[in-house]
Amino acid sequence: MGWIVFFNIVTPWILAFFIFYAKNDKVTNFLTFLTLPMLIIFAFLAYINHSYPLISTPEFLDYLIGVYDFGLLGYFLYQGIIKKSFLVTSLAIIQILFLIIVLLMKNYSDTPDIFVDNLTKLFYFIVALVGVPIAIYATKYMEYDEKEKHRFVAIIIWFLGVMNFAVSVNNIEWFFALFETTTLASFILIGFRKDEEATNNAVLALWMNQIGGVAILISLMIFIHVNGIYHFSDLLNHPASVSLAGLGFLSLSALVKGAQMPFHKWLLGAMVAPTPVSAILHSATMVKIAPFLILRISPIIKGTLLAKLLIIATGYVFVVAAIIALTQNNFKRILAYSTISLLGLMMLSAAVGTPVAVVASIILIIFHAFAKGFLFIEAGILEKAFQIKYIEQMKRLIEKAPLTLMFLFFGFLNMTFVPFGTFIGKWLMIEEASNFLSHGSYMILILYVGAGSAFLSVLYMKVLGVSVRKTHGISNIKFIPLPKRFNFVSIWYYLWLLALGLFIAPFIADFVVPVANSITGAYAAVTSDHLTLYVGNSTLYFWQILGAMVILTLIHALPYLVKFKVDTVHPYNCGEVFPKYIGTFNFECIKKYENILIAFSIALFILVVVLGGGLL
Repeated sequence: MGWIVFFNIVTPWILAFFIFYAKNDKVTNFLTFLTLPMLIIFAFLAYINHSYPLISTPEFLDYLIGVYDFGLLGYFLYQGIIKKSFLVTSLAIIQILFLIIVLLMKNYSDTPDIFVDNLTKLFYFIVALVGVPIAIYATKYMEYDEKEKHRFVAIIIWFLGVMNFAVSVNNIEWFFALFETTTLASFILIGFRKDEEATNNAVLALWMNQIGGVAILISLMIFIHVNGIYHFSDLLNHPASVSLAGLGFLSLSALVKGAQMPFHKWLLGAMVAPTPVSAILHSATMVKIAPFLILRISPIIKGTLLAKLLIIATGYVFVVAAIIALTQNNFKRILAYSTISLLGLMMLSAAVGTPVAVVASIILIIFHAFAKGFLFIEAGILEKAFQIKYIEQMKRLIEKAPLTLMFLFFGFLNMTFVPFGTFIGKWLMIEEASNFLSHGSYMILILYVGAGSAFLSVLYMKVLGVSVRKTHGISNIKFIPLPKRFNFVSIWYYLWLLALGLFIAPFIADFVVPVANSITGAYAAVTSDHLTLYVGNSTLYFWQILGAMVILTLIHALPYLVKFKVDTVHPYNCGEVFPKYIGTFNFECIKKYENILIAFSIALFILVVVLGGGLL
């Protein structure tokens, strides 16, 4: 097992190294494509290997990670000084001081530093199946009007290796090193274009994520001082005695990395980077560390005040981010707010911690990764091939980009319709929440899931509604050929989402439920009989899944087949102004409340740390 884990981690680092130094188109394209089968094979080998999840490593590696930590924090300090950022500089100094304290406090432990359970193996698959296609897409995207293609693709692939390493570690000090390495990767990628806006947003992402790093170091100091342990497996083995304060700070780092309000602006700022950066941050790496971390500690925090406050804070973000997304016009910012919202739901489900809730969280992680990678890929195609960045520009999109519109349709339907995983995840959470009706403190859970799901559905329908508007009728649909690498990646995601949707019952029962069972140590009552899904007393029959698929196919074809003759208006328009009486996609009135909504999220954030962590 050790060697399989080694190859899952090291392969992307090695291939990225060759791409970075070869600086040759053929080498970059070949090695990037090669990464896909290699990581899929290594992920599969890890999946079928059922050996002991804890893996020991050579002792020198621990010293090496310590040296690496100081080198990384030294780089942050250097960037803070040359970028004249007081926050980056101050936080880097604090991190260095706290790291020294942690190393001085830390005693020898014979607990292995690598922990590869079913949750880790799940993320190996996400990195391989969702992350690598984004790197393939980037090899073409960067040929348009971008610079340093080889360096960019190399960083993307290296980032995948970092993610595989981050989800494999058991030692929390190592996790801190990987957590901050993802911060470094995002800092480099967000600032890749090196203009003023990119640099400022990269610095913003850096200091915000450094706060998460500080929180991990504080949690380490508490765990070592109170419990004398600093490995995830040791925390899981002593749930009753683990310090809630330490878990509170660990949760804080997840909220920061998951761009939960009020720390959401770093993810919004990342939209200035080349689109593959947005795709990789939102789908397979970076923000997914947040639900991963909450799932990792889920069995310990379940039922505690910390869990309840996490539910309140992340549920609030689930709803409010969806509402604010309605006010946005930039397509990528809409996708970003949608990610922030759904990350809230993933963490909420993980914090609930029951077997079914954990199943829901995992389903959301998987399907959100595929769907959001897919949608950002299409956003990049709109940007580069059709010069479209705003949804206002998407009117009559069917004439310019019918294939891309079809993919966008499918991506958004994946986020909201049956039988796709995002819908199933929300359904499971509502089912699970109904079991808490007798618990007053959990009543808000049902309100959150219902309201957030409704607002997100309105959001997706709003975008689709604009893109298929046919005012003045449709004329001359033009199929503009797209690059093969763009089509390959689009079809890759399309087929995966189609297959996962069609076979969702056995996929959940045979793949997702065992992962959830291994996390919670209990049985999740989610089963399948052939292609029918059973959740408690509720059933999703295969004919219903198939019927939904047929309807979705019809929705796909609708814009191409239906001809409205009544919609051609104003034929003799001579410049008159026609006042707008009502609109279906204008939610500007919400904007004036945005600061109030964010201010409230700050209060919830503080509550999570202070009350949830038992600091009072």
